[in-house]
Amino acid sequence: MDYCITYFSTAVESTSEHDIFDIVEFSRNKNARLGITGVLLYVNGNIVQVLEGQQEAVEGLYKSIQIDPRHTNVRTVISHHIAQRLFDHWFMGYETLTTRQYEEVADIIDGEASHDPDRPVILRMLKRFFDVNHRQATDE
Repeated sequence: MDYCITYFSTAVESTSEHDIFDIVEFSRNKNARLGITGVLLYVNGNIVQVLEGQQEAVEGLYKSIQIDPRHTNVRTVISHHIAQRLFDHWFMGYETLTTRQYEEVADIIDGEASHDPDRPVILRMLKRFFDVNHRQATDE
């Protein structure tokens, strides 16, 4: 049975969008070797990442992320066995969302995940991530 860890973190101030892209490219190759799939979203310096795969591989990768100096405030949101992967075709899906893109995605997440307790927990968690970061983006 596969395992999933989802976490939130904040990129250190010196981390540029180019740095994030380099991390994603490196991660795609490493994750392919490890059989790990997932997605990383970057919004206003905040990160949510989903990691799926064999438990030992996922936990090992997550431990290296927790000590990576490019992240601060790493918080585990989900850590449990899963019946199936949600991102099984992506070794590391990635998107940096601008405010306009955020609005488009927020409409989709709100429509699909907001009131349906049968929706996968990851979609409900992504909605919360977007809600929090949308408030931060509009407050700035």
